[in-house]
Amino acid sequence: MDLSFNIGGAAGQGINTIGDLVAQVFVKNGLYTFTIKDYMSRVRGGYNFTQIRVSDEHVHAPVHGVDVIIALTKDAIINQRDRLVEGGVIIFDESLGFEECERCHLPLPLEETAEEVGGNVRMMNAAALGALLSVLKMPISLAENALADIFGDKGESVVEGNVKVARTMYEEVKGELAQRCDHDFSSVEKGPSEDRLLVTGNQAIALGAMAANLKWISAYPMSPSTSLFQFIIQNSRRLQIGGLQTEDEIAGLNMALGASHTGARSMVTTSGGGFSLMVEAVGLAGMAEIPIVIYNAQRPGPSTGLPTRTEQGDLLFMLHSSQGEFPRIMIAPKDPLEAYYLTKDAFRLADKFQVPVMVLGDQHLAEFTMNIPRIEIGEVDMDRGKLAEKPDKPYKRFKVTDDGVSPRAFPGDEEVVVAASGNTHNEFGHISEDPDNRNAMVEKRLAKLPWILDELEEPKVYGDKKADYTLLTWGSTWGAAYEAMQRLSQDGISINQLHFAYLYPLKTETLKEIWEKAKKLISVEQNATSQFAKLVRMESGLSVDEEINKYDGRPMTPEWIIKQLEEVGVQ
Repeated sequence: MDLSFNIGGAAGQGINTIGDLVAQVFVKNGLYTFTIKDYMSRVRGGYNFTQIRVSDEHVHAPVHGVDVIIALTKDAIINQRDRLVEGGVIIFDESLGFEECERCHLPLPLEETAEEVGGNVRMMNAAALGALLSVLKMPISLAENALADIFGDKGESVVEGNVKVARTMYEEVKGELAQRCDHDFSSVEKGPSEDRLLVTGNQAIALGAMAANLKWISAYPMSPSTSLFQFIIQNSRRLQIGGLQTEDEIAGLNMALGASHTGARSMVTTSGGGFSLMVEAVGLAGMAEIPIVIYNAQRPGPSTGLPTRTEQGDLLFMLHSSQGEFPRIMIAPKDPLEAYYLTKDAFRLADKFQVPVMVLGDQHLAEFTMNIPRIEIGEVDMDRGKLAEKPDKPYKRFKVTDDGVSPRAFPGDEEVVVAASGNTHNEFGHISEDPDNRNAMVEKRLAKLPWILDELEEPKVYGDKKADYTLLTWGSTWGAAYEAMQRLSQDGISINQLHFAYLYPLKTETLKEIWEKAKKLISVEQNATSQFAKLVRMESGLSVDEEINKYDGRPMTPEWIIKQLEEVGVQ
């Protein structure tokens, strides 16, 4: 079983609500669920859709083919009809006047039923859900449970109204209309999945930060990072997290650095345009050796670009951001589960090495949902790194050590003066232009790099390590590339995938091992210039043989990658 649903309409019509309802139905029924939202950067109007993919096996990416379209506007039919698989279903309101109907195209009184039975046209969402379950021949009780969960906090009357609307439409479609369609999931009593948490990448990163004992967050709102900031702020009072929406991104990072300097685990959230403004403060973090976690939910640029679309275009910009030379760590999660664990690790690494740690997400990771296992927050390691429990007097905040990391005291600690400066300084933190001191401080900071490298994990190899073809990936392109690799492997093609979660400093041992065995190394990136392939060449001297790039702002699908691979000779 592997079904995909596209729910389309205009902004403001409740597309997200229907999507949440349908996703909840399948998650509660034990099926693996994956959703994406495709929407324009506008408040109302335009054409938007939510795709929901469900399966009795793990799913990691959107797909091109669509089994069921739920259309709230005629555009939703016109724009998606070419993607409908043979025998596919279209459910739409009869008022749309779409006349090119085939056997399983169902014009239904969705709006009329919502108004007459529920007394509110907004209950059209429940009508569509009832129709969908009827077409699939699944029990209406699934809708009743989902409606209670989604609308429970709005009161009993709202839940009851929606349930009545869903039941009415379920009964109307049941019988002759439902029999027109070939789908029959009446025997799917319970899927194999026990994963019940349906989360986005942004929510998972927020959970990881909260589990790591985040104590300060500041940000200026910027899509697609904003939902992470909002999620943390909504829980900040209960978890005693300080937070502030600042006047701009410059203030956001500087304020977080101030909080971290005084001992609070801190982070900022932004997108590429916002990070552009933060760059000078990144240098301050490097010079003053202040731990900080910076989350960039990448979107297509330059400038405003495509605010609600996806891209991996900021990698080299973040790697080289700010003047001068100082260490940093770059991490890119592949999915929400990894986002949770890598974010926790980002805080540990920031404290341990007193450097900026950059978490690179993108709009796709930020907003797609998938169900993941329950998270055990109690497993958190609260390692704060090297602390100055009995500091020297006078205290040397930037004491030269073998690993470049100085024991950290905090302003306010008894009988300790903690100095910090964006100027070159000596071990005490006082400004110094002495040449020998300058060399010592540069070498002290850069001495951290080999220790950091030892701490990071090697990239993971998926599939046969000795395969002829290797897909080189990072970040959220993992899902589509992984499914493409699996499908090609099942067709007898010798192919594997080498995926990097820790991007910089770059681990190269596994890379070299794979490079020596593979006949062809192929990078797959959501940008135009293969930025990660360039980083690999810079750090290892190794070059990829082929480059597959997508930069139209839409996420990759397995089908699209397979087609590109065929064009570069993978058959």
